[in-house]
Amino acid sequence: MAQTKSQRTVPVLLIVVAVVLIAARVAGHWFTPEKKVDLVQWVPLEQVGQLAAATNKVILLDFTAEWCTPCHHLDAEVFGNPALANEINKRFHAVRVTDRKREEGRNPAHIQQLEQRYRVNSFPTLVFVDADGTERARMEGYGGPDEFRRVMESIR
Repeated sequence: MAQTKSQRTVPVLLIVVAVVLIAARVAGHWFTPEKKVDLVQWVPLEQVGQLAAATNKVILLDFTAEWCTPCHHLDAEVFGNPALANEINKRFHAVRVTDRKREEGRNPAHIQQLEQRYRVNSFPTLVFVDADGTERARMEGYGGPDEFRRVMESIR
């Protein structure tokens, strides 16, 4: 009889573990915003210097990482917001700089150099720079669309 009881315990335990894992997966989707449509016109890093010099626009460097939940909030609430995206596209050349250290163990040299130059220690970090690379403003972390708007408006 003891053998039958232990054989029943294993399947029940597996079912409980499976239910807990499924519940955790579902809960993760509730707390991580879905990525909305990105309305910002991103410029490749290799082209932005010449483009900014020719147009006299400030460069917006978006230092981000795929695993970064606040970065996903920024994507959804700022870069996916039609009014803010329109303002970004009018006033700036936006460049997405994606950190790959966690996924690949290290970043490409040009990404590492940019992160060091602009003292990027957390994600997201937004750095607004002139065509020559001079920093004009920055936002570390994500405090919502109003904070982004305030930082953006500080650049004239």
